[in-house]
Amino acid sequence: MVKLSGFFDSFDNLDQISSEAIAAWLKPAPQLSKLENYLANRILYPKAQPLTETDMQIDLAILREVLKMGNPFLNITLRKILIPAKFLEYAPDLKSLTWAFIDALVQKRNRQDFYQDIWTIVLTADSDEIVGSVILSQFDSSSGEMELSVLDKKYKILPGSLTVIPCPKERCKIAYSLRKGKLLGKQSSTLEIYGGKLGLMIDGRHP
Repeated sequence: MVKLSGFFDSFDNLDQISSEAIAAWLKPAPQLSKLENYLANRILYPKAQPLTETDMQIDLAILREVLKMGNPFLNITLRKILIPAKFLEYAPDLKSLTWAFIDALVQKRNRQDFYQDIWTIVLTADSDEIVGSVILSQFDSSSGEMELSVLDKKYKILPGSLTVIPCPKERCKIAYSLRKGKLLGKQSSTLEIYGGKLGLMIDGRHP
């Protein structure tokens, strides 16, 4: 018999999440009463599977909130986001799952130093797999802009944007230049970062 699992059998604090917090991640937001009932169902049946796309988006919103409560999924010293590989069995795709972890763990995190502008994304299992990196662009203004070169292709990153750039190599050399912003404390530079099957995720939501 196949053993069913789910996001939430790994957590025991779903009852600490408010329906208002879940609604903040959803557009359009469902009625709070619906979210309260949905969350109660997930608390009682954490291995239940989402039946619709809307259910999956609610699950990802709940996941964001439970991750924010403190967890072992962030290695601050090594600047790694650690995603259990088993979560892919019930996530829509690796990109959506990773954005949930980024939103919860690093998107609004106070930086201890500018090195935290770049984090390595790791799938954890019996053996870990590096699948890419996330770059947190630091814009000074909504009119800022970043030009990024990866594998001889050029990309334009704007404030408020979320971008995924293919970079299947183990290590990828990038070059960047920012107008009204900085990355790693500099307006322009070149460096090597980890790539993989996910690639580079560029988060331009940072003021």
